[in-house]
Formats: sequence, structure tokens, C-alpha cells
Amino acid sequence: MNQDIHTLTLGKLKNHSVTRNEFVIFPYPTFVNQLNSDSHFKNKFYTILIIKDGAGSIVIDDREYNIQPGKFFFINYNQVYFFKDSESVQGEVILFTKSFYNHVYTGNKMIKSDTALQNVSPFIILKDENLEDLTQTFEEISIEFNKYQLFRKEIICLLLKVFILKYIRNSNKRNLLNRSVDHKKELVGQFNELVNRHYKELKTTSQYAEKLNVTPNYLNSLVKQNLDIPAGQVIKNRIILEAERLLLHTTLSIIEISYELGFSDNSHFGKYFRSVKNMSPNSYRSLYTTDRLT
Repeated sequence: MNQDIHTLTLGKLKNHSVTRNEFVIFPYPTFVNQLNSDSHFKNKFYTILIIKDGAGSIVIDDREYNIQPGKFFFINYNQVYFFKDSESVQGEVILFTKSFYNHVYTGNKMIKSDTALQNVSPFIILKDENLEDLTQTFEEISIEFNKYQLFRKEIICLLLKVFILKYIRNSNKRNLLNRSVDHKKELVGQFNELVNRHYKELKTTSQYAEKLNVTPNYLNSLVKQNLDIPAGQVIKNRIILEAERLLLHTTLSIIEISYELGFSDNSHFGKYFRSVKNMSPNSYRSLYTTDRLT
């Protein structure tokens, strides 16, 4: 494609009520109107398009798909896409990040983002009761998104997982979750499993590389190739995610949280947390516990 590719983050989109730059629902025209129609895009978030009316086409990774009512599209992280002749299209758009999808961790391997969302079909076409069922799930998400009530984020996250599972169930690739993956992707999957199990005691790429019997450089290269971030960042993201959960959902002191996460003292934990969130753990807790309903 002889076009500039514009990288989008949720923070770059305007005039919307994003849940901490992690989740938003747009009317389809509102989303498309924010994009330069002459440009190609690559998102740092997942995108679901729900087509209700109109016609046109969308090109995803150089493959063109017709847009029609009853069609749902899924665009993964870093896929390149653009719209063609879609001015008449009406529908809805769901945008969400990996961290939002993983906000409620179930421990179920089938619905983790790096498993469930890795090979989702780019589109499905639904009719009758299947269309009504998935549309109803979207409506439940939309209603909760506009409520601004307690546990809003948690409920949206769980409903989103239901939506994704129904999408996969309705696709022709429903068995992709169970198919074997190549060795490199399998290794990345093993790395993610280890991080989820050992992030409290293991905090460096070399420690995980040793467990996987590979070199740190090789592991880092594989992870970056598949997840678009270095292995060290995956480890740090998991630690910070747990720190956020403990800060927001428990009454543990900062010292107790630092020990819970495997830090030798709360000063080390504070510096680690600040390096990612640009604020202290205390400031984070104060900021978001006073804004739990929004």
C-alpha cells in the first residue's frame, strides 16, 4: 500500500467518554468521521464493527470485505485497515485494549486475550436468532457503559468476554482455539503462563528465559514479534495490573502490597509503580477510589 499508516490509540480519539483510555462505544459514523478517509490505520486496541445498515467495504491487511447489514468485523492489534465508500453505513463500534479485556482475570485459558483473541475470524454474518442474540449482548454492554454505576468496568469486561465467545461460536473458525500453534507462538504462550504464575517472585526476562531453556535475547525477540512489546514490558504490565487491583479493591497498605508483589520494600515498589503510571501508589489509589462510579 502506497499510503502513510497512522497509528491510533484510544487517547487520540476525541469527543467521547473513554473509560481511562481503555474502552469506548461509538456510533459507526462518529468513529469513521474522526478518521482521515484517505489514510490507512493501525490500532493499538481491538476493534469490533457492528453493521446495521448501509453498504461499502473495508480493507484489512490488503484483503477487501463487503460491508452489509448483519455483518460483524473484528480488527486485531496492529492490523492495517481502511474504509471505502462507507458513508451510508450505520452501526456501532466497540474499541477496547488488552488491559481492559484482562481487567477481570478468570484464570480460564479459553478466554484470555492472548488465546481467545489471537485468531478471531475477521468477520461473521448473522441472521435471525443468532443476530438477535449477539445484538442483545451488545445492547447489554451499551446500557452498562452509559450507566456510570458501581462495578461498571467489571460488568462491561465480563459482558465483553461473553460477546467475544459468542462471536467465535458463530464464526467458521470456532475450532481455532483448540488447534495446535507453531512452536514460536507456543513458546510465547508458555512465557505468558509463567508470568501469570510467577510474576511475584520472577521479575526479569533472563529468569523466564532460563525456565524456558532459551536465551533472554531470543525470548525477547519472540515476544516482541508476537505481542509488539518486549518481554520485560509484559512482566512489568502483569505486576502493575495486580498492583492496581490490590490498590483499588483491597484495604492493604502500600507496604503490605509491596511485600505481596515480591518487592523488598515499599520504596522500590513505589519507584517501580511510578515508572509506569507516572504517579505514586498512594496517588493512584486516592485518584481512582474517589472516582469509582465513572
